[in-house]
Amino acid sequence: MKPGKLYGVSVGPGDPALMTLKAAECIRCCPVLAAPRMASGKTLALDIAAAAVDISGKQIEYLSLPMTRDADALLASRQQAAGQIAAHLEHGEDVALLNLGDASLYSSYSYLCRLLCTQGYAAETIPGVPSFCACAAQLNRSLAETDQPLQILPAAMPNLAAALLQPGGKVVMKAGSSLAGLKQLLQELGLTEHAVLVTDCGLPSQQIYQDLHQAPDTAGYFSTLLLR
Repeated sequence: MKPGKLYGVSVGPGDPALMTLKAAECIRCCPVLAAPRMASGKTLALDIAAAAVDISGKQIEYLSLPMTRDADALLASRQQAAGQIAAHLEHGEDVALLNLGDASLYSSYSYLCRLLCTQGYAAETIPGVPSFCACAAQLNRSLAETDQPLQILPAAMPNLAAALLQPGGKVVMKAGSSLAGLKQLLQELGLTEHAVLVTDCGLPSQQIYQDLHQAPDTAGYFSTLLLR
């Protein structure tokens, strides 16, 4: 039996209308949908897909991919998830692994794809709208202009201050749990007035803070700060 194919399907940042036609068609065609499930039981990527495509009759493979910095725990969870997907691929079933935003940016899919490709399975990645592009669109502002560089920075990266002082536009991702420290850092660097925070972009719970002084000290994982 010919093995199935893995598809990394980007579902965008939250608004189902931002899913691409190619992503929607792939979801329609694949008999198995692999969906990361949060510790709370929520399956945000699956919820977005279900709002855009009829997924009745699909087999759903729920994946536990915890947000942790424990390297051993991360590896174990990724190996477990890859094994769940491989079981379907071995039976000739194509699997659409759903990813928030774009599957090539800070995604669990990239690790699973690497593991499964190493085992000889075929894979295809379907791009989507990244959260920071959707945030910029909500604000009607560009991320960078003319010859300016643009940096994508995780909030927990080492030496964030030095990166923030570099020329050009900045996107600080995964900022929710670090907001208090990030707000303090921006204040110390004199950059507070240049920053805008967007939480849960494209979701019903979306919030935009043009004035960072009004932003909370903690927010959800899907918090993005734009700086220019």
